Amino acid sequence: MKIFIITISFIVLASIQLVAQSSCERNLNEARADYSSGNLYAVPGKLNDCLENGFDKTQKIVALRLLTLTYININQQEKARSTLIKLLNIKTDYQVIDNVDPSELYSLYNSIDTDIKYFIGVTFGTNLNYIRLVDYRSTNPLGNEAPNYIPKFSLEQIGIQYLYPLVKSIVVGAELQYQNQRYGYFERNESLDGSFTTIEYQSSNSGINLNLMARYMKDFYQWKPFVEIGATGRGNFNYQISNYINGFSESVDEENIAGPESVLDRRAIFNFAVNANIGTMIKIGENYGEVKLGVSNYFRNHLNDLARQEAVKTTVLNGMVLKDDDIANLVFQLNLTFNIPFFNFQ
Repeated sequence: MKIFIITISFIVLASIQLVAQSSCERNLNEARADYSSGNLYAVPGKLNDCLENGFDKTQKIVALRLLTLTYININQQEKARSTLIKLLNIKTDYQVIDNVDPSELYSLYNSIDTDIKYFIGVTFGTNLNYIRLVDYRSTNPLGNEAPNYIPKFSLEQIGIQYLYPLVKSIVVGAELQYQNQRYGYFERNESLDGSFTTIEYQSSNSGINLNLMARYMKDFYQWKPFVEIGATGRGNFNYQISNYINGFSESVDEENIAGPESVLDRRAIFNFAVNANIGTMIKIGENYGEVKLGVSNYFRNHLNDLARQEAVKTTVLNGMVLKDDDIANLVFQLNLTFNIPFFNFQ
Protein backbone atom coordinates (compact mmCIF):
# COMPACT_ATOMS: atom_id res chain seq x y z
CA MET A 1 0.00 0.00 0.00
CA LYS A 2 2.83 2.40 0.91
CA ILE A 3 4.58 1.72 -2.39
CA PHE A 4 1.31 2.38 -4.25
CA ILE A 5 0.84 5.74 -2.48
CA ILE A 6 4.46 6.78 -3.19
CA THR A 7 4.06 5.83 -6.86
CA ILE A 8 0.81 7.81 -7.21
CA SER A 9 2.37 10.82 -5.48
CA PHE A 10 5.38 10.70 -7.81
CA ILE A 11 3.10 10.55 -10.88
CA VAL A 12 1.00 13.48 -9.60
CA LEU A 13 4.09 15.62 -8.90
CA ALA A 14 5.59 14.80 -12.29
CA SER A 15 2.30 15.71 -13.97
CA ILE A 16 2.13 19.04 -12.13
CA GLN A 17 5.72 19.81 -13.17
CA LEU A 18 4.96 18.99 -16.82
CA VAL A 19 1.89 21.23 -16.76
CA ALA A 20 3.95 24.06 -15.21
CA GLN A 21 6.70 23.64 -17.81
CA SER A 22 4.15 23.60 -20.61
CA SER A 23 2.50 26.75 -19.23
CA CYS A 24 5.83 28.56 -18.88
CA GLU A 25 6.90 27.55 -22.38
CA ARG A 26 3.64 29.05 -23.65
CA ASN A 27 4.30 32.23 -21.66
CA LEU A 28 7.79 32.50 -23.17
CA ASN A 29 6.41 32.21 -26.70
CA GLU A 30 3.72 34.81 -25.94
CA ALA A 31 6.34 37.16 -24.44
CA ARG A 32 8.41 36.86 -27.62
CA ALA A 33 5.34 37.72 -29.68
CA ASP A 34 4.54 40.69 -27.44
CA TYR A 35 8.11 41.99 -27.75
CA SER A 36 8.05 41.64 -31.53
CA SER A 37 4.72 43.46 -31.79
CA GLY A 38 5.84 46.27 -29.44
CA ASN A 39 3.57 45.29 -26.54
CA LEU A 40 6.56 45.65 -24.19
CA TYR A 41 4.78 46.25 -20.89
CA ALA A 42 3.11 42.83 -21.16
CA VAL A 43 6.45 40.99 -21.32
CA PRO A 44 7.63 41.14 -17.64
CA GLY A 45 4.39 39.79 -16.21
CA LYS A 46 4.55 36.72 -18.44
CA LEU A 47 8.16 35.89 -17.54
CA ASN A 48 8.85 36.80 -13.92
CA ASP A 49 6.86 34.01 -12.26
CA CYS A 50 8.37 31.33 -14.48
CA LEU A 51 11.87 32.65 -13.83
CA GLU A 52 11.45 31.68 -10.19
CA ASN A 53 10.20 28.17 -10.89
CA GLY A 54 9.23 26.87 -14.29
CA PHE A 55 11.96 27.51 -16.84
CA ASP A 56 14.91 25.19 -17.40
CA LYS A 57 18.38 26.75 -17.72
CA THR A 58 18.17 27.33 -21.48
CA GLN A 59 14.74 28.92 -21.19
CA LYS A 60 15.94 31.13 -18.34
CA ILE A 61 18.77 32.46 -20.48
CA VAL A 62 16.38 33.25 -23.36
CA ALA A 63 13.83 34.82 -20.98
CA LEU A 64 16.39 36.97 -19.16
CA ARG A 65 17.84 38.25 -22.43
CA LEU A 66 14.34 39.12 -23.64
CA LEU A 67 13.52 40.77 -20.31
CA THR A 68 16.78 42.78 -20.41
CA LEU A 69 15.95 44.08 -23.89
CA THR A 70 12.45 44.92 -22.74
CA TYR A 71 13.68 46.98 -19.77
CA ILE A 72 16.17 48.77 -22.01
CA ASN A 73 13.43 49.75 -24.43
CA ILE A 74 11.01 50.97 -21.74
CA ASN A 75 13.88 52.96 -20.20
CA GLN A 76 14.24 51.01 -16.96
CA GLN A 77 18.02 50.81 -17.03
CA GLU A 78 18.59 49.59 -13.47
CA LYS A 79 16.19 46.68 -13.97
CA ALA A 80 17.88 45.93 -17.30
CA ARG A 81 21.29 45.84 -15.60
CA SER A 82 20.03 43.66 -12.74
CA THR A 83 18.41 41.24 -15.18
CA LEU A 84 21.54 40.93 -17.32
CA ILE A 85 23.62 40.23 -14.19
CA LYS A 86 21.16 37.44 -13.28
CA LEU A 87 21.70 36.00 -16.75
CA LEU A 88 25.50 36.11 -16.31
CA ASN A 89 25.27 34.37 -12.94
CA ILE A 90 23.34 31.54 -14.60
CA LYS A 91 25.70 31.31 -17.58
CA THR A 92 29.02 32.85 -16.60
CA ASP A 93 30.49 32.69 -20.11
CA TYR A 94 27.55 34.42 -21.80
CA GLN A 95 28.76 36.97 -24.33
CA VAL A 96 27.06 39.87 -26.08
CA ILE A 97 28.65 40.35 -29.50
CA ASP A 98 29.14 43.69 -31.18
CA ASN A 99 27.35 44.11 -34.55
CA VAL A 100 25.37 40.93 -33.85
CA ASP A 101 23.36 41.77 -30.73
CA PRO A 102 21.49 45.09 -30.36
CA SER A 103 23.87 47.97 -29.69
CA GLU A 104 22.04 48.97 -26.48
CA LEU A 105 22.50 45.44 -25.08
CA TYR A 106 26.17 45.46 -26.10
CA SER A 107 26.70 48.82 -24.39
CA LEU A 108 25.07 47.56 -21.19
CA TYR A 109 27.11 44.36 -21.25
CA ASN A 110 30.35 46.36 -21.58
CA SER A 111 29.43 48.41 -18.50
CA ILE A 112 29.35 45.26 -16.33
CA ASP A 113 32.52 43.85 -14.78
CA THR A 114 32.83 40.43 -16.45
CA ASP A 115 36.48 39.76 -15.61
CA ILE A 116 37.41 36.52 -13.85
CA LYS A 117 38.34 37.29 -10.24
CA TYR A 118 40.13 34.02 -9.47
CA PHE A 119 40.35 30.33 -10.38
CA ILE A 120 40.26 27.30 -8.10
CA GLY A 121 41.41 24.03 -9.66
CA VAL A 122 42.18 20.38 -9.04
CA THR A 123 45.41 19.21 -10.61
CA PHE A 124 47.01 15.83 -11.24
CA GLY A 125 49.83 14.56 -13.42
CA THR A 126 53.08 12.68 -13.80
CA ASN A 127 56.77 13.45 -13.31
CA LEU A 128 60.15 12.15 -14.44
CA ASN A 129 62.90 12.42 -11.82
CA TYR A 130 66.37 12.93 -13.30
CA ILE A 131 69.24 12.58 -10.77
CA ARG A 132 72.28 14.88 -10.82
CA LEU A 133 75.29 13.50 -8.95
CA VAL A 134 76.90 16.03 -6.58
CA ASP A 135 79.30 13.82 -4.58
CA TYR A 136 79.90 10.13 -5.29
CA ARG A 137 80.95 7.81 -2.46
CA SER A 138 82.60 4.58 -3.54
CA THR A 139 81.42 1.24 -2.19
CA ASN A 140 84.46 -0.49 -3.67
CA PRO A 141 88.01 0.20 -2.39
CA LEU A 142 89.29 -0.24 -5.95
CA GLY A 143 87.11 2.65 -7.06
CA ASN A 144 86.33 1.02 -10.41
CA GLU A 145 82.57 0.76 -10.07
CA ALA A 146 80.18 2.02 -12.74
CA PRO A 147 77.15 3.69 -11.04
CA ASN A 148 74.09 4.61 -13.03
CA TYR A 149 71.06 6.60 -11.85
CA ILE A 150 67.99 5.73 -13.89
CA PRO A 151 65.17 8.30 -14.33
CA LYS A 152 61.75 6.97 -13.35
CA PHE A 153 58.19 8.16 -13.98
CA SER A 154 55.72 8.56 -11.14
CA LEU A 155 51.96 8.98 -11.55
CA GLU A 156 51.48 9.95 -7.91
CA GLN A 157 50.99 13.69 -8.30
CA ILE A 158 47.82 15.49 -7.23
CA GLY A 159 46.94 18.84 -5.68
CA ILE A 160 44.83 21.99 -5.63
CA GLN A 161 45.57 25.26 -7.40
CA TYR A 162 44.59 28.89 -6.86
CA LEU A 163 45.11 31.54 -9.56
CA TYR A 164 44.57 35.27 -9.19
CA PRO A 165 44.70 37.55 -12.26
CA LEU A 166 46.47 40.80 -11.38
CA VAL A 167 45.69 42.19 -14.83
CA LYS A 168 44.53 40.56 -18.05
CA SER A 169 47.94 39.11 -18.90
CA ILE A 170 49.61 38.64 -15.49
CA VAL A 171 48.40 35.88 -13.17
CA VAL A 172 49.88 34.86 -9.82
CA GLY A 173 49.01 31.71 -7.96
CA ALA A 174 49.82 28.97 -5.50
CA GLU A 175 49.58 25.21 -5.66
CA LEU A 176 49.62 22.66 -2.84
CA GLN A 177 50.61 19.30 -4.27
CA TYR A 178 51.38 15.78 -3.11
CA GLN A 179 54.18 14.40 -5.28
CA ASN A 180 56.11 11.15 -5.35
CA GLN A 181 59.56 11.14 -6.99
CA ARG A 182 61.25 7.93 -8.09
CA TYR A 183 64.56 6.80 -9.50
CA GLY A 184 66.43 3.56 -10.10
CA TYR A 185 70.05 2.78 -9.25
CA PHE A 186 72.49 0.29 -10.76
CA GLU A 187 76.16 -0.09 -9.78
CA ARG A 188 78.61 -2.57 -11.34
CA ASN A 189 81.84 -3.33 -9.47
CA GLU A 190 84.93 -5.19 -10.74
CA SER A 191 86.98 -7.19 -8.24
CA LEU A 192 90.72 -7.95 -8.33
CA ASP A 193 90.04 -11.41 -9.77
CA GLY A 194 88.10 -9.89 -12.66
CA SER A 195 84.65 -10.90 -11.41
CA PHE A 196 81.78 -8.45 -11.19
CA THR A 197 79.22 -7.67 -8.49
CA THR A 198 76.22 -5.39 -8.71
CA ILE A 199 74.11 -3.25 -6.43
CA GLU A 200 70.70 -2.12 -7.61
CA TYR A 201 67.49 -0.80 -6.09
CA GLN A 202 64.47 1.43 -6.68
CA SER A 203 64.03 4.62 -4.65
CA SER A 204 60.73 6.34 -3.84
CA ASN A 205 60.42 9.76 -2.20
CA SER A 206 57.01 11.16 -1.17
CA GLY A 207 56.46 14.75 -0.12
CA ILE A 208 54.30 17.86 -0.18
CA ASN A 209 55.15 20.75 -2.52
CA LEU A 210 54.10 24.36 -2.11
CA ASN A 211 54.48 25.96 -5.52
CA LEU A 212 54.31 29.75 -5.92
CA MET A 213 54.15 30.99 -9.49
CA ALA A 214 53.66 33.95 -11.77
CA ARG A 215 52.50 33.52 -15.35
CA TYR A 216 52.25 35.68 -18.43
CA MET A 217 49.08 34.65 -20.23
CA LYS A 218 47.44 35.70 -23.50
CA ASP A 219 43.64 35.58 -23.51
CA PHE A 220 42.06 34.25 -26.72
CA TYR A 221 38.89 33.32 -24.82
CA GLN A 222 38.70 29.67 -25.98
CA TRP A 223 42.33 29.12 -25.03
CA LYS A 224 44.86 30.98 -22.91
CA PRO A 225 48.52 30.07 -23.64
CA PHE A 226 51.04 31.02 -20.97
CA VAL A 227 54.63 30.86 -19.77
CA GLU A 228 55.25 30.55 -16.05
CA ILE A 229 58.09 30.80 -13.55
CA GLY A 230 57.97 29.94 -9.88
CA ALA A 231 59.57 28.57 -6.74
CA THR A 232 58.86 25.38 -4.82
CA GLY A 233 59.30 24.50 -1.17
CA ARG A 234 59.15 20.75 -0.55
CA GLY A 235 58.77 18.73 2.63
CA ASN A 236 59.85 15.10 2.27
CA PHE A 237 58.13 12.68 4.63
CA ASN A 238 58.82 9.24 3.18
CA TYR A 239 61.90 7.65 1.60
CA GLN A 240 61.72 4.00 0.60
CA ILE A 241 64.07 1.57 -1.10
CA SER A 242 62.66 -1.50 -2.83
CA ASN A 243 63.81 -4.36 -5.08
CA TYR A 244 67.24 -4.23 -3.43
CA ILE A 245 69.85 -6.57 -4.91
CA ASN A 246 73.40 -6.79 -3.58
CA GLY A 247 76.18 -8.92 -5.03
CA PHE A 248 78.57 -8.54 -2.10
CA SER A 249 79.03 -11.33 0.42
CA GLU A 250 78.45 -8.97 3.38
CA SER A 251 75.00 -7.55 3.29
CA VAL A 252 72.16 -6.19 5.39
CA ASP A 253 68.51 -7.08 5.28
CA GLU A 254 66.36 -5.29 2.77
CA GLU A 255 63.91 -4.49 5.57
CA ASN A 256 66.64 -2.66 7.46
CA ILE A 257 67.74 -0.75 4.38
CA ALA A 258 64.15 0.39 3.82
CA GLY A 259 63.71 1.38 7.46
CA PRO A 260 63.60 5.00 8.61
CA GLU A 261 66.78 4.70 10.66
CA SER A 262 68.77 3.77 7.57
CA VAL A 263 67.24 5.98 4.89
CA LEU A 264 64.97 8.75 6.12
CA ASP A 265 67.27 9.86 8.94
CA ARG A 266 70.15 10.33 6.50
CA ARG A 267 68.35 12.46 3.93
CA ALA A 268 67.23 16.10 3.89
CA ILE A 269 63.66 16.69 5.07
CA PHE A 270 63.24 20.03 3.27
CA ASN A 271 64.21 20.99 -0.25
CA PHE A 272 63.81 23.96 -2.55
CA ALA A 273 63.51 24.41 -6.30
CA VAL A 274 62.93 26.95 -9.03
CA ASN A 275 60.69 25.95 -11.90
CA ALA A 276 59.59 27.03 -15.36
CA ASN A 277 56.52 25.89 -17.27
CA ILE A 278 54.67 26.42 -20.52
CA GLY A 279 51.06 25.51 -21.13
CA THR A 280 47.59 26.63 -22.03
CA MET A 281 44.15 26.87 -20.49
CA ILE A 282 41.38 25.47 -22.70
CA LYS A 283 37.72 26.39 -22.32
CA ILE A 284 35.49 23.47 -21.33
CA GLY A 285 31.91 24.69 -21.07
CA GLU A 286 31.94 27.46 -18.48
CA ASN A 287 35.21 26.18 -16.94
CA TYR A 288 38.80 25.77 -18.09
CA GLY A 289 41.03 22.76 -18.46
CA GLU A 290 44.76 23.30 -18.27
CA VAL A 291 47.79 21.47 -19.68
CA LYS A 292 51.19 22.45 -18.28
CA LEU A 293 54.65 21.05 -19.00
CA GLY A 294 57.74 22.15 -17.10
CA VAL A 295 60.80 21.37 -15.02
CA SER A 296 61.80 21.94 -11.39
CA ASN A 297 65.48 22.30 -10.50
CA TYR A 298 66.13 21.26 -6.88
CA PHE A 299 69.30 22.89 -5.55
CA ARG A 300 69.67 21.36 -2.11
CA ASN A 301 71.81 18.24 -1.95
CA HIS A 302 70.29 14.93 -1.00
CA LEU A 303 71.96 14.14 2.34
CA ASN A 304 71.50 15.96 5.63
CA ASP A 305 74.42 17.30 7.65
CA LEU A 306 74.58 14.23 9.89
CA ALA A 307 74.94 11.90 6.91
CA ARG A 308 77.90 13.93 5.64
CA GLN A 309 79.90 13.46 8.81
CA GLU A 310 82.73 10.95 8.63
CA ALA A 311 81.25 8.77 11.38
CA VAL A 312 78.20 7.85 9.31
CA LYS A 313 79.67 8.40 5.87
CA THR A 314 80.54 4.80 5.18
CA THR A 315 77.37 2.92 4.40
CA VAL A 316 73.75 2.60 5.44
CA LEU A 317 73.78 0.77 8.79
CA ASN A 318 77.53 0.28 8.23
CA GLY A 319 76.57 -2.81 6.27
CA MET A 320 79.37 -2.44 3.68
CA VAL A 321 76.78 -1.75 1.00
CA LEU A 322 74.47 0.97 -0.31
CA LYS A 323 76.64 3.97 0.42
CA ASP A 324 74.56 7.14 -0.09
CA ASP A 325 75.67 9.56 -2.77
CA ASP A 326 74.99 13.25 -2.43
CA ILE A 327 72.57 14.08 -5.21
CA ALA A 328 70.25 16.80 -6.45
CA ASN A 329 67.60 16.42 -9.10
CA LEU A 330 65.67 17.81 -12.03
CA VAL A 331 61.99 16.88 -12.03
CA PHE A 332 60.17 17.12 -15.37
CA GLN A 333 56.43 17.47 -14.82
CA LEU A 334 53.20 17.21 -16.79
CA ASN A 335 50.15 18.64 -15.01
CA LEU A 336 46.50 18.46 -16.04
CA THR A 337 44.17 20.82 -14.16
CA PHE A 338 40.45 21.48 -14.09
CA ASN A 339 39.89 25.15 -13.18
CA ILE A 340 36.62 26.74 -12.07
CA PRO A 341 36.50 30.53 -12.64
CA PHE A 342 34.77 32.81 -10.13
CA PHE A 343 33.21 36.18 -10.96
CA ASN A 344 31.72 39.19 -9.23
CA PHE A 345 29.33 40.63 -11.82
CA GLN A 346 28.42 44.19 -10.97
